[in-house]
Amino acid sequence: MLLVSESVLAAPCKISQSVYRDADGKGFELVFGAPKNRSPFLASATIQHSQQDPLYRFNLTQANGYGSISLLWQPESKQKSQSFRLNFFSQDFQSATPVIFGREPQAPKYAFITNLGSFDYYQRRGQISDQTPPQIADMMWVHDRCVGSN
Repeated sequence: MLLVSESVLAAPCKISQSVYRDADGKGFELVFGAPKNRSPFLASATIQHSQQDPLYRFNLTQANGYGSISLLWQPESKQKSQSFRLNFFSQDFQSATPVIFGREPQAPKYAFITNLGSFDYYQRRGQISDQTPPQIADMMWVHDRCVGSN
């Protein structure tokens, strides 16, 4: 009997309508969505975990020219905002970061957020326990499903 995951059977969706799960199996999800109304950003993204939802909220930006995609974390406190490069890869681990965000035919299979592991370590150092999500670390994210599908 051949078993096929739901993500394979689901209709393709764009990155902005996607949910990625952590490849390490720690229970984290990277959930993309629409930006806030009248926002200059292309999309929003949230990292969530069953023990803390949301853990981090980001706005997605794309540079002019080369088109690098970044997640921008803007804290509510007086802390300085942080930017994290977001790279996408195909199922064959070839670069799949869209040149123009939103025009990709479907969300790539894998994503990687540069420097997120060290950021999480310093943000939550001394606060991680059995009642909190584990440290994120530098891990791959795997496309799991489209937003709204279980």
